[in-house]
Amino acid sequence: MRGLQCSKSLYLYKFFIQKRDAVSSEQQAIFNRGNNVGVLAQKLFPNGVDATPAKRSNNIEAVEKTRKLIESGVEVIYEAAFQFNQVLAILDILVKKDNEWYAYEVKSSTKISPTYILDASLQYWVITNSGIPLTDISLVIINNQYVRNGDVDLKGLFSIKSVLKEALSNQDLVQDNINRSMAVVNTPAEPDIKIGEQCFSPYNCDFMGNCWKGVPSNSVFEITGIKKTELFTLYNNGYKTIDQIPAVNELDKNVNIHIQAIKDKKALVDKVSISGFLQKLKYPLFFMDFETFMPAVPLFEKTKPYQHIPFQYSLHYKKDQHSKLEHFEFLADEHSDPRKAFLESLLKDTESEGTILVYDILMERNVLNGLKKDFPEFASEIDSRISRIVDLVQPFQERAYYHPDMKNSFSIKNVLPALVPELSYSNLKIGSGSVAMIAFENLKKESDMFRALETREQLLEYCKLDTFAMVKIFEVLEGVS
Repeated sequence: MRGLQCSKSLYLYKFFIQKRDAVSSEQQAIFNRGNNVGVLAQKLFPNGVDATPAKRSNNIEAVEKTRKLIESGVEVIYEAAFQFNQVLAILDILVKKDNEWYAYEVKSSTKISPTYILDASLQYWVITNSGIPLTDISLVIINNQYVRNGDVDLKGLFSIKSVLKEALSNQDLVQDNINRSMAVVNTPAEPDIKIGEQCFSPYNCDFMGNCWKGVPSNSVFEITGIKKTELFTLYNNGYKTIDQIPAVNELDKNVNIHIQAIKDKKALVDKVSISGFLQKLKYPLFFMDFETFMPAVPLFEKTKPYQHIPFQYSLHYKKDQHSKLEHFEFLADEHSDPRKAFLESLLKDTESEGTILVYDILMERNVLNGLKKDFPEFASEIDSRISRIVDLVQPFQERAYYHPDMKNSFSIKNVLPALVPELSYSNLKIGSGSVAMIAFENLKKESDMFRALETREQLLEYCKLDTFAMVKIFEVLEGVS
C-alpha cells in the first residue's frame, strides 16, 4: 500500500526506517482510536483466539500461529496473519461459518474509501494464495446514523459491507503493483522521485522531513487555500519562493494579495471595511471559544459516533472599550456527560446583552444547535445567544486586514503571531484543539490524580489563550479603524 503511493517511500521504509518522521500526538491518537475500534468490533464475532505474537514485530511467528489455529479447528481468529511470496497481510477478523471462510477488516471511518478497497484487495490476494479460500471479504465501518440508547448496540454501531466484487476485479492490479514494488526493494539504488502530490495522497507521507529538506523557507508551498497541483506547477517551473512569482499570473485574487504583501513586506489594510465590521458590534463584548471531543463510540445517551461533545469553554468579557477585561471559564468533569453542565454554565455567563465574538463561527454555532436538539427546554435561550454571535474571522477572510506572515490563511494560529507576535501557542503543553481533544479523552483513564490536575490546568491555559488572542486581535482592528 505504501508502494502504491510512492516507490521512494517504500524503499526508505524498507531500508532507512530511521529517516521516518516522528509520529505526532494527533496521529498517534488516530492510530489508538483505530486499534480500540478494532478490538470492540471483535465482539461481533465472540470467543475468538488472538494470533498476535508475543513480540508484535515477529511476523513469522504470527503467520505460524495463525496456521496452527486454523489446523486445530479454531473458527474465529483475531489478527490472523498470512504471507505469500514475501507479502504479509494481517487481517482483523477471520471467521469460519458452515465450513466456509469469511474475512473482515475493521476501519474506524464512517465511509469506505478507494484506499480501503485496495487494502482489502491486497489482503484477499495474500490470504487466498496462501491456501485459504475466502467466500467473502468485508469492511466493517462505523454507522454514523447510530444513536446510543442504553448499552452500546454493536450491530447498530457497525456496518458490514462486502467488497468481494471489488477485490476480485482488482486482483490483476494487485499482482502488477506487487511486482513493481518487488523491483523497487530489490534495486540497490534509491528511486529518484521528486516531491509531488503523491506526498499527500492518500495520506501525508511520513518521510517528508527527509524528502522536503531542500525546499527553501518562504517557499510557494507556504501559500494555503490553493490546489497542490498549482503549487507544484509553480515550483517545477522554477518559482521556488513566493517573491519569485511574476506579477502577472493566473492565480486567484487572494493569492495575489498574499504575494503582493510578501513583496511589499507590509500589511495591507482596508480601514473602511474594518470600520464597517466594527460598527456591527455592540458592547459589552464576549470573546467565546469552545473545545469539543468526538468519540468514535458514543459515550452518552442520544449521541452519535463522532458527534462533537463540548467539554470546555473560555469567555473574555469587556463591558466597554475602556473597562477592565474579565474572564470566565468552564471545564467539565471527565467522568460524566458534560453537555448539560456546559450549557447551563454558558447560558449563565452570557445572559447579559452584547455581541458574542467567536473565531470561525462554524464550530460554536454547530455545537449550540446540537445542544438545542439535545436539550429543547433551552431552545429559546440558545437561539438568543446564536443571534448575538459575530465572527471575528470576517475581516481577515475578506482580506480587509492582511499581513504577509498570515501565509494566505485566516486561521487564528496564523493571524495571532502576525498581528500580536508577543503571544504564542508554542510554549503551551496543549497548543491546539486536536491535542486538547486527546488530552480530555485521556483524562477518563488517568489514574494519577496529580497528572490529571496538571492536564486540566493545561486545558484551561490553552482555551484561555484562545479567547485572549481574540481580544488582542480585536484591539489591533480597533487601532486601525
